[in-house]
Amino acid sequence: MTTVLAWATLFICLILTAIRIPSAVRGENRMMFVLFALISLDILLSIEGPYMLIDAWLGNFNLCNLLLRFMLYGTFLLMGIKVARAFASPGGERAIRGPIGLAVLGATAVLTAFFFFSMDTSDSTVGLNDLDPGPALDTYAALGRFYPGYVAVCLIPGMWRSVRGSGPVLLRAASATLLLGLDLLIVSQVFPLIPLSNTWLRPLINYSAALATAIGLGGIWLSKIVASRTRRTVM
Repeated sequence: MTTVLAWATLFICLILTAIRIPSAVRGENRMMFVLFALISLDILLSIEGPYMLIDAWLGNFNLCNLLLRFMLYGTFLLMGIKVARAFASPGGERAIRGPIGLAVLGATAVLTAFFFFSMDTSDSTVGLNDLDPGPALDTYAALGRFYPGYVAVCLIPGMWRSVRGSGPVLLRAASATLLLGLDLLIVSQVFPLIPLSNTWLRPLINYSAALATAIGLGGIWLSKIVASRTRRTVM
């Protein structure tokens, strides 16, 4: 089930990326194209087949996983800034791109690299599932969840105001979908509490969060296009 969800999420993200190409070529809101492309790459590197192939090129010691972590940090940094600005949330934007937010990002990135290279990561294994468990691996995994969760917390107030506001139905629905994705990122912080017999819930939550986030972003972009065309028609 999670494999199907992973490929479905990748397929949807690739479609959203392709749709943004003409606008990006015209120089319109290229950040959205970059964001969808990054999300697509994030999903690609989390799927077993592509992961194993790319990691083999990188030396077969799970460097692909570290690359994925840093790509995720970059994705959420860009998404956080973009969404906070779009929904007039200066507090959320400051928390992400201000001194505190950048310090959180920098510390998370440094610690992620430190714990990765402190482990024996030989032999490719998607999600590092086959590595020997231990405090270093647990901390590395927690760090990978922490920064996306931090950005989600920064964005939730602004998204909630949009959902409860009086804006267009499409915008509110898209905001609610993105809010769902952010909530799932926060839920992922408690992965260590999930029993080993239910570990399948972890990829389900992760891919559901990615799918809801991508669809929410796409819906917000679509709602702005609809609103712009409506204004032109009225004028």
